[in-house]
Amino acid sequence: MHKAMHKFFFFFFALFAAMPADAVSPAEPENPPFAPDPYLPKTFVLPETWQFRQADSSKQWLAVKAPVSVHTALQQAGLIDDPFYRDNEAKLQWIEQADWEFQTTFDVPEEVLKKAHIDLVLRGLDTYAHVYINDSLVVEADNQFRTWRADVKKWLRPTGNRIHIYFESPLKKTDEDWKNLGYELPGGQRTMTRKAQFHYGWDWGPRFVGCGILKMPELVGWTDVFIENVWVTHQEISPERARMVARIRYRSDVKAQVSFVSNVNRRRIIEDRVLQPGVHDDSTSFDIADPKFWWCAGMGEPYLYDFSMDIKRGASPIATCKTKFGIRTVQLVKGKDQRGESFYFKLNGRPVFCRGANYIPNHIFQDKVTPKDYVTLLNDVVASNMNMLRVWGGGIYEDDLFYELCDARGIMVWQDFMYACAMYPGSGSFLKNAAFEAVEQIERLRNHPSIALWCGNNENNEAWHHWGWQMKFDEAQRTRLWRDYRTLFNDMLPAYVENYAGGVSYHESSPTFGRGNPKSTSEGDSHYWGVWHDEEPFRAFDKKVPRFMSEFGFQSFPAWKTIESFTLPEDRKLDSPVMLAHQKHPRGNALIAEYMKRDYRMPQRFEDFVYVSQLVQAEGMRTGIEAHRRNKPYCMGTLYWQLNDVWPVASWSGRDCFGRWKALQYYVREAFSPVAALPIVEDDILKVFAVSDLAKDTVVTVDVRVLDLGGSTLTKETLPGVKVGFESRMVWQGAVKTVLKKNKPANSVVDITLKNAEGQILHRRLFYFVPPKDLGLVKTKIKTTVTQVNDGYQITLESGQLAKNVLLQTDAEGFFED
Repeated sequence: MHKAMHKFFFFFFALFAAMPADAVSPAEPENPPFAPDPYLPKTFVLPETWQFRQADSSKQWLAVKAPVSVHTALQQAGLIDDPFYRDNEAKLQWIEQADWEFQTTFDVPEEVLKKAHIDLVLRGLDTYAHVYINDSLVVEADNQFRTWRADVKKWLRPTGNRIHIYFESPLKKTDEDWKNLGYELPGGQRTMTRKAQFHYGWDWGPRFVGCGILKMPELVGWTDVFIENVWVTHQEISPERARMVARIRYRSDVKAQVSFVSNVNRRRIIEDRVLQPGVHDDSTSFDIADPKFWWCAGMGEPYLYDFSMDIKRGASPIATCKTKFGIRTVQLVKGKDQRGESFYFKLNGRPVFCRGANYIPNHIFQDKVTPKDYVTLLNDVVASNMNMLRVWGGGIYEDDLFYELCDARGIMVWQDFMYACAMYPGSGSFLKNAAFEAVEQIERLRNHPSIALWCGNNENNEAWHHWGWQMKFDEAQRTRLWRDYRTLFNDMLPAYVENYAGGVSYHESSPTFGRGNPKSTSEGDSHYWGVWHDEEPFRAFDKKVPRFMSEFGFQSFPAWKTIESFTLPEDRKLDSPVMLAHQKHPRGNALIAEYMKRDYRMPQRFEDFVYVSQLVQAEGMRTGIEAHRRNKPYCMGTLYWQLNDVWPVASWSGRDCFGRWKALQYYVREAFSPVAALPIVEDDILKVFAVSDLAKDTVVTVDVRVLDLGGSTLTKETLPGVKVGFESRMVWQGAVKTVLKKNKPANSVVDITLKNAEGQILHRRLFYFVPPKDLGLVKTKIKTTVTQVNDGYQITLESGQLAKNVLLQTDAEGFFED
């Protein structure tokens, strides 16, 4: 080996991996060839070529490609500049006040037109839309989160059909209802809409209140019978047998003798039935011997079964459906104990420590999200050693592909209903709309074994009781608002989850208690923002450990390459108007600077400030994650805020809007290692805890080396045969003075490794006794060797002295092994 290896310290190896070429399956044709069987339903996707205009007959129609939102349509047409560039956001607020129209023409294929019914199926209509087919009104939509259907056969002709969608401004549409309330609901006018709440602006996102066709409209032609929903669930489960039931809902025009032909992993089951006219539920049962369970990442294989069903009249199939399912039980366990009340998940009867993040939508304009974006994001989640994502309640119920990828990768999903940081109306029309939304989304997602929880809302309960909201209302208004809250979140939503979600638990509101309540660390889930909002030191994480941490975070700036994408050189200053437009927290920059000066030497250049902000975020968040894991099983989950961004911004994310990893994402991957060493200094004693989240205990060798910054060993101890299991426990300790051998803490580092029986390093942790600004770092030269390999580049760095937090950057997109 190189001479530097004898001294140790800096030998660095990284593999920069470009995204694999097979990350996304080849795109399906826009309109796949029709099946030859004339009886089966046929689907026709409307063409992607549309026209749009501001709702004014004097305006010219302009060409645009769908799916599309109004902002992206205007950009496609060259009428506005990039909404993300510089301070363009402020210049585009007029768009929310206008109505907009979209139209296209199409011919109906003969295979569809000859069907008895032709349903127009509209998903992702955002939000207040009047839909016309050949000038006849067929749909009036008022909820982005619902699917809108109408049988439009009588209005269609073989050629030259026109679909026209008129979108009303969400602001103008809700103005009258907002004014008639008699008071202003916390959260503002967004509360009147069943539209993505983050469109109205958040402390990490811009305000772009638009409209649009976010998913491609379809025509579905069918005759006699159509299967509307299929759900495969269990009746009984044991290691020897799973008793399953496939429930279907079908719509029929006829009374007919048919057979249900089901296939489960190529095993065929045939049952006779008599169809009845109308909408009906039916089911078929089957056994699976020696079932393979679905497990989350790190606990086993996320095994999925294939299921399909054909409804046949004689030998001919007249309706068909297919899905995947997993065999698993999942429950949220909340039980009183000596220290409060537990909050953890059991999967197939085993407790799971949840490692993950809060997920917000991939983009402020959902029409711009591609299948590859989902694949890349979920691959990053797996690469970061996560097993859970929380789909936050101010965004959207995600695309089917998102949940399919979670199923296949073993990522559990904590699913919020789409309500966040607000109080919502209790009118009959609002609740009816919310009810249709809830049932549709539960039914859509219940086949996914990744769904682990339905949560009513994000922070609404805590905000009502402790954010001062009640002071704005009189007693009668407070009574009404709380009654409306309870109707939606304590009565309606939990009833739907119980009746339709197949045993998945419901949690009313996250967090259970806010950080001002002593119970927040002994009962339920916690959003801990004492670090950041209250300026508490990072070491507060060691003391404020809850039963389950569902939100905590710290900001940093995105990659410098990302900053260059939306700025001019003169904008690249901390307090420039453009940079402030991309910092949505009113105290964000000041808080970053405050924490930075505590632990780092303050940079003079903005580019260095950006870099160090990522280090502050990464080091601080690792402190929290390690505290949570060190206290397992008292604490059984750590989900940081937040995984991703919707646009280029200074935020709490670990990966920015282009998917570029910040320092935090690398630190998270290390801190979430299934087997981990978790060091801490308490009362001048260096203690090393270890924990395993694997299904079985792991026997490791613990190596603890204390070195000076030149790599010379001061002390070393090796402990073979150490069992690391479900509960965190201390595996080594030593007095700081003893292990330093009179060396100064500022000139020392601890190198901790956990190795398995084959000598493979399961986890490595470098631990420092003092903040970075106090370290005795010296200038050193780094030797770099770059070699091209199949999937990217192998990069080797060497240094004779400690070079701490070396940042690697490339023009190619991707991330490093370290």
